[in-house]
Amino acid sequence: MSGYDSLNLGEEHGHRIDALKRSQDTFERNTDYALSNLTSKLFDIEETVERLEDRGRSTTRRFDTLETDLNEAKESAEARSDELEESISATETGLERLTTRVSALERHLRQAEGAVVVDLDVDRGGKLRGLGLAVEEGLAAEEALLSAHQRNVLQIRITHYQQARQALAGHRSTVRDAAAVLASTAAGDRRRKKAEQEFTKAAAEAHKSQERIGRLAESAQGAQAEQAADHARRAKSAATIEAGQRARTQLRVRLRSRLSDALTGTDLLPVWFTTALGPTAPPRRAEEWLETALDVLAYRVTHQVTDPVLALGSAPNASQAPRQAARFKELKRDLRDWG
Repeated sequence: MSGYDSLNLGEEHGHRIDALKRSQDTFERNTDYALSNLTSKLFDIEETVERLEDRGRSTTRRFDTLETDLNEAKESAEARSDELEESISATETGLERLTTRVSALERHLRQAEGAVVVDLDVDRGGKLRGLGLAVEEGLAAEEALLSAHQRNVLQIRITHYQQARQALAGHRSTVRDAAAVLASTAAGDRRRKKAEQEFTKAAAEAHKSQERIGRLAESAQGAQAEQAADHARRAKSAATIEAGQRARTQLRVRLRSRLSDALTGTDLLPVWFTTALGPTAPPRRAEEWLETALDVLAYRVTHQVTDPVLALGSAPNASQAPRQAARFKELKRDLRDWG
């Protein structure tokens, strides 16, 4: 190898070494840059994790605080509930004591000289009882009539029969029209085929309608008979029902006036009244209380109940006086709200 060639080879190795050094420098710079970015991102991630942990700890503290507040509120509510129950119990006990004292005072007043007890049952000349009996007579006459529902059922039975008759008339008309076409057309006429179909269908429907009418006729006749009887009863009892309604209005007006005077007066109320209804009307249900009181007064005057303790007297015999027995049970249920 000549000296010239050796020189060229040395230069070539030198260039390669320089290139490798530059590549190494570039790689190191890129590696340092990438490592720096990774370090920065890792730092950001660590900060984010720390913030999330802080938030988590804050949320946990808030949750713990809310849970504590909730428990405190629950304990406070339970304590107030206990206090309220104790207060209600004390009020009920006080009310019982007050009622006992009032009863004792009332007994004392009743025994006192000159004490006057209102007679809510007085009926001079039997006028109030006459009104009560008129009311009962009107109600009995009204009960003997068919109800609106019963009248509707009867009318439905009649309507079904009438509709079946109308359907039969329509089918028969179709049969006649089709028969007329068949009688007036030749075998090849286009109208004949349609008429044959209508004739066959209408004849079958007419047969079904005829069978249905047979089943409905007896039911409709019975319904018409019941309607006629009900109309006759209504016409016959109309005056009695109307008189009963007028009597009810007059009776309640008179009894209401009597009760109002008794409640606002200074005389004592009867024992049967205060036992069943209390000494006065409750403030929130005064009208309901008053209506019940009037019902009881009307019952007593109508059925001549004079029992000094029992508001309704003895229970009537249901077989001998079914209407009175039913009214007795109804009023007994109503009095459960007030006694």
